Amino acid sequence: MKTILPLLIIPLLGNPAFAETTIFPDSGPIGIETTITGDGFGKFVSTQKSMVLFGKVPALVQQWDNGRIVVRVPSQAVTGPVVIKNGKKTNQVGVFTVEQPVVKEISPASAPAGEIVQILGRNFGPTVGQKDSEMQFGVNEVLFNGVPAEVLRWRDSRIEVKVPSNATSGPLTVRLASVDPLQDGSCCAAAGYSISKPVAFTVVATMLMEPTEGPIGTPVVISGGGFGQMKLGEDLVLFNGVPAQVREWSNNRIRVNVPLNGTSGPVTLKRGSESRTVGEFRLTPQHVIGFQPDTAPVGSLITISGEHFGVFSDSGPNQVLFGGIPGRVFQWADRVIHVWVPVSGKTGPLEVRRGAVKVNADGSCCAEQGFATAGAGEFTLTVPKVDSVTPETAEIGSVVTIKGSGFGDFVTTDERTQDNISREGHQHKFTKLSENVARTSVLFPAQEDYVRAKYVAGIVESWNDNEIKVRVPRLAEPGDIVIRRGSWDLLPDGTCCKDKQWVETAAGHFTPSGLEEIDRNYRKNLQKQGEQ
Repeated sequence: MKTILPLLIIPLLGNPAFAETTIFPDSGPIGIETTITGDGFGKFVSTQKSMVLFGKVPALVQQWDNGRIVVRVPSQAVTGPVVIKNGKKTNQVGVFTVEQPVVKEISPASAPAGEIVQILGRNFGPTVGQKDSEMQFGVNEVLFNGVPAEVLRWRDSRIEVKVPSNATSGPLTVRLASVDPLQDGSCCAAAGYSISKPVAFTVVATMLMEPTEGPIGTPVVISGGGFGQMKLGEDLVLFNGVPAQVREWSNNRIRVNVPLNGTSGPVTLKRGSESRTVGEFRLTPQHVIGFQPDTAPVGSLITISGEHFGVFSDSGPNQVLFGGIPGRVFQWADRVIHVWVPVSGKTGPLEVRRGAVKVNADGSCCAEQGFATAGAGEFTLTVPKVDSVTPETAEIGSVVTIKGSGFGDFVTTDERTQDNISREGHQHKFTKLSENVARTSVLFPAQEDYVRAKYVAGIVESWNDNEIKVRVPRLAEPGDIVIRRGSWDLLPDGTCCKDKQWVETAAGHFTPSGLEEIDRNYRKNLQKQGEQ
């Protein structure tokens, strides 16, 4: 036969006790919720009669049932007994240990505005408290030199935040908030705080890198502040570990070119013993989709389409080769290149090349200069060939038709053929056109006494690869018609350009008629060569 022993109830503080009460958690920082479980707590009467005290400090009651009470640890709480008072009943239900937030590590310890920082430690509490209706007068925060940060994740031992845009270097602290009841037990007194010991954090200047992708040789600009004066051998910009040629280094701007041996990966700014990742750069080799025309004579403008041609930069010679001979580039954009067929161009592969350099380990230039080459296909250089000129005799002002092949496109005198024409025109400057303007023309023999040249050009009515129609100029003389196309070759160092050179094709003999009907006074009034 079992003997049932009577339950021994030990009264605390001299009043009837609650049955087997527990408090969980029984330690933590201010502001956290703690739950008291047991039996016989009774009904909640009022904020003045139903209270939970942490020492002598009342806590904000969030839930009160006969067997369960939920309270928030008050801001003024200290380690000691927790007491429930309900009417005349006063009993200790446990001991609560108040713990201070502790920051052990900040990773990274320096970062720019907007970067995510991880704070490791203990006693941060389970939540930031932003969604708690009882915390409207104060929430848990991370302060960067007094500036609150955006919280991304909050756990008792780890917090993730973004460095505020207006943050400055200084102490980083974790600040926990709690609210206490007013003297009458109602909500709420002003928020109180528990603050961790400060840990130093450095806010570094924000850096911007543009562009973030491109082929070798691409000029890349890093903008920011505090770069100081470059020290050769100590200060470098590295593309995935490979040093780049520095074109400019000032306190708030650095300009470099993607090195010849660069690859995709992080771009790192190294200053002395300190390094910082600026961003990620993606290397995009140039690729030719096609070009037209693929058959053309000297002086033709070739259009190359593709992608990742980059910009025409100072990293090294960017070239288009016609059978190994570089042509004069008219326009170079990321997806299209326009280039003139050079005088010395040949039939053979058309290649797009971007120049770049390898620098020495200390950043000095240059260990090697080279190219990245993209093949476009075969280009065929044609030579104009005349089959017929009709009529062989015609009046001044009439149209003569020249048929054959390889005439190419008609290139007029405009801003595409001489870079300064449009620019000087907009500046209201007088521009004198010389023969060093790229143009296509049909020339008729002329009296040098009147035109100060051996030839005079006819007015072109139409021009395509197989047929040219041109009007006989007024001062034409009998003789051989010449089809003329002009272009340039680059200088030996790859810069532009040698003087304009001409490729002339004899079209055949032509005799203008009706000369006797021209107003003889016109010729008489023209100044002859050498006259004033």
